[in-house]
Amino acid sequence: CTDPQGRILASDQYGALYRFNAPAPGEPLKVADVQKVPAEIRGINGMVWFKGALYCGVNDYEHKIHCGLYRVSSSKGDDQLDKVELLREIVSNGDHGVHAIVPAPDGESIYLISGNGAKMTEIAANSAVPKVWGEDHVLPRMPDGRGFMRDVMGPGGCIYRVSPDGKDFNLFSTGFRNIYDAAFNHDGELFTYDADMEYDFNTPWYRPTRVNHVVSGSEFGWRNGAGKRPEFYADNLPAAVNIGPGSPTGVTFGYGAKFPAKFQESLFILDWSWGKIYAIDLKAKGASYTGTKTDFISGGPLPVTDAIIHPKDGAMYFAIGGRKVQSGLYRVTYVGKESTAPISTAAKPSAERDLRHQLEAFHGRKDPKAVAFAWPHLRSPDRFIRWAARVAITHQPVSEWKDKALAETDPFACNEALLALAQVGGICPFHRA
Repeated sequence: CTDPQGRILASDQYGALYRFNAPAPGEPLKVADVQKVPAEIRGINGMVWFKGALYCGVNDYEHKIHCGLYRVSSSKGDDQLDKVELLREIVSNGDHGVHAIVPAPDGESIYLISGNGAKMTEIAANSAVPKVWGEDHVLPRMPDGRGFMRDVMGPGGCIYRVSPDGKDFNLFSTGFRNIYDAAFNHDGELFTYDADMEYDFNTPWYRPTRVNHVVSGSEFGWRNGAGKRPEFYADNLPAAVNIGPGSPTGVTFGYGAKFPAKFQESLFILDWSWGKIYAIDLKAKGASYTGTKTDFISGGPLPVTDAIIHPKDGAMYFAIGGRKVQSGLYRVTYVGKESTAPISTAAKPSAERDLRHQLEAFHGRKDPKAVAFAWPHLRSPDRFIRWAARVAITHQPVSEWKDKALAETDPFACNEALLALAQVGGICPFHRA
C-alpha cells in the first residue's frame, strides 16, 4: 500500500516491514533508499493506511507473533512507525489465514479478509451473516484423500466489517476457500478472487478460481472435501466470473491509473502459481455483475503477490515472491497513443442494486416491517435480490414468518422460504444442536 506521502510500504512474508519512495521513471530502486520500519512486526499479508495509522493483517507462518489485526502508528508524531497494537488476535495457520485489509467506501470502517485456515473470531450480534450455517450434507462426506483441511468445518474463509478500534467484527460474508484480497468498485460494491482446490481436479465437485461479487450476508459454499456446493444450489451464490486453475492473491481496481479507459475500469486479479495478472471487465447485470477476463501480464515464473495503482504517478506496481522464492517489485506504465485521461468516478445508477440495498438494510437486525417488505421479493427472477430478501427474513423471529413459509405456493418464493425455515430450525452436529 502507500502512505499519505506516497511512499510504498511492503512486507516480507517471513520478516519485517519496509517503506520507500518509488524511483524516477526509468530508474531502478536502490537498496539504500529502502527503509526498514522500526515497528516490531512481521508476517504482514495485507495492509492499508487508514485514519492516520497503518492497519495490518498479520499471518505469521512461524508464529513468532500473534496472527490477527494490528494497528501501527507513530508514538511521537515524528513519521516513525514504532507503535504496534494488536487489536484482535485470530488463530491462523499456513497460507490460508489472515490476509488483506480493505477500507470501506464511507471511510468509517475496514474489511478484514481471511481464508479457511483462520479460525472464526468472535462476531457482533448484529452481523450481516445470520448464524445458520452448517455442513448440510445429505450423503456422507468424502474428505480429501490427502487429508488436506479434512477437519476444517464451514463456513470457511470470511470477510468481516471491522470498526477502527478493532472491537466490533461484523461477519459480512462466508464460504470462501482462500481469499487474499478484495476491492470496492465505484458503485460501492465489493469483489474478491477465491481459490480452487487443486487436488479436486477432474472431480465433479471441482470449482475453478473465481471472482465473487461479495454482498451483505452472502455465502459462497466452500466446504472441505466433496462438500463444496455447486453454483446452482440455492444456499450459496454464484461467481461473477469463473477463471480456471490458479492461486489467487492480490486484487485492485485500475482507478487512478494512467492507462486507457478500459483498463482504468478493470478489476485486476493476480494469480501466483500461473504467473498472471488478469484484467476483468465487469458489467452490471440486475442486482449483481457479470464479466470477462483478459490476460494483462503473464510470465514464467512470475509469482505475483499484490498490486497497487500509485496515487501520485498513476503507475501500477506489483510484487512477486512468496514461499521464499525470489522477490521483486515491478512498475507498469502505458506507452501508446490511446488517451489516459481519468474516467468518471461517479456511481452508475441501478434500480435493482438500490432494491437490494433496501433489503440489506434489514440484515443483522429485527424490524417489524422486514417480513412484509422482503416477502414479495422472494419470487424475484434476480437471484441476488432473492438472496437479500431471504437473509432479511432469516434475521426476524421465525414466529413472524413460519406460517407464511409453509403456506407459500410460488415456486421461487417457496424454495427460498423453506430454505430459510430449514436453516433456522435445522440441526447440524458440527455447529448447533
